[in-house]
Amino acid sequence: MEKEIRQIIQDGENSLVEFKTPDVSPQSLAEEISAFANVRGGEIFIGISDDGRVSGIDKARIKNLEEAVMNICRNNILPPLIPMFETTTVDGKVIARIQVSEGLEKPYQTASGKYMIRVGSTKRNSSRQELLRLFQNAGVVHIDGKPVPGASKQDLDLDKIKRYFKDVYELDMGTMDEVETRALLVNASLAEIVHAKLCPSMAGLLFFSRKEGVVTALEKYLPQAGIQFVYYQDQDLEDIFDRLDCYDPSPEAIDTILHKLKLNWKTSSVIRGMKREELKFPQGVLRELLVNAVVHRDYSIHAKIQIKMQPGIIEITNPGRLINTVTIEKMKAGISISRNPIILKFMQNYRYADQLGRGIPMVFRKISAMPGFSIHLEARDEMFKARLEFSSENCRRGVIP
Repeated sequence: MEKEIRQIIQDGENSLVEFKTPDVSPQSLAEEISAFANVRGGEIFIGISDDGRVSGIDKARIKNLEEAVMNICRNNILPPLIPMFETTTVDGKVIARIQVSEGLEKPYQTASGKYMIRVGSTKRNSSRQELLRLFQNAGVVHIDGKPVPGASKQDLDLDKIKRYFKDVYELDMGTMDEVETRALLVNASLAEIVHAKLCPSMAGLLFFSRKEGVVTALEKYLPQAGIQFVYYQDQDLEDIFDRLDCYDPSPEAIDTILHKLKLNWKTSSVIRGMKREELKFPQGVLRELLVNAVVHRDYSIHAKIQIKMQPGIIEITNPGRLINTVTIEKMKAGISISRNPIILKFMQNYRYADQLGRGIPMVFRKISAMPGFSIHLEARDEMFKARLEFSSENCRRGVIP
């Protein structure tokens, strides 16, 4: 272990490592521990100064240090958490190692009311947007039902809303008066009453935004909800062949992007046995990945869903880390927690999604039966990426079968 810790000391403090001297205050230690728990976890070494000098801990103090640390985690952090604690020796001096896992009950707050996060090698108070994401990722709040500032009832496509309720619930809004219509929109989480006026929710604009001229209400009030498509002629990502910033409401936006992908699809071939087979456009797989991006992205991050297409590769990147305890391996096993349950409900009612967690397992099952295709998932920092790779041999621009 001493060799491992020497390497950690040599590498210095970073987003996962913090050094503290033995005189660290309970408040400071509570802030460090909660900051790690609110992000990706990390380790705190007591008995090492910021510059990596090993000072060690006095033997008289080391006896009660573990109990002191546990009391801080129990009494100075809300909700309480339990880290791993151990002591070891470096250069003949005793140090303590506190291992903090990413919290299962985020966000964590200090007794003084601070929500700390780890940024690089330092901790700091979370901003309003970061705090919102902490609550959202923990499933405490759902941003998709919140009103969108500036938007009004006039920004909603009432004709589309009427068709939706007629098709899904056999409910005729044409027989409703103004009060009943307002109540329905609020109860369906499509809007909220703000200062006595009807204000569309994020889900309301995402599915039922009205277009005025060339600009939709979605682009005007919720620009991060757009989908950006870029098709590059080669893998150098220099020459752009086609591009689209899509602000269509859902689920039409998914169909628009699928159409763009089809138009730019280059048929490829793969050798199977003695035959050369053409790779067909993987519409079902791409549709599911696009639905997954729209439903599960973090709408509090001001960045669009990015679709990058190049010979042999299609990448779909949506903003936001995986929610709560979800991992890529759990997704493959069918475990799903919804960040945006209202958006998911509408997508389900439009029959573009279900709530059974079958999307990603279905994608992997289909890909395994498609020679020449492979898929790779990546979750890092504040993004989730799905990368579809396929044979680019003998590519030619062709008609979609």
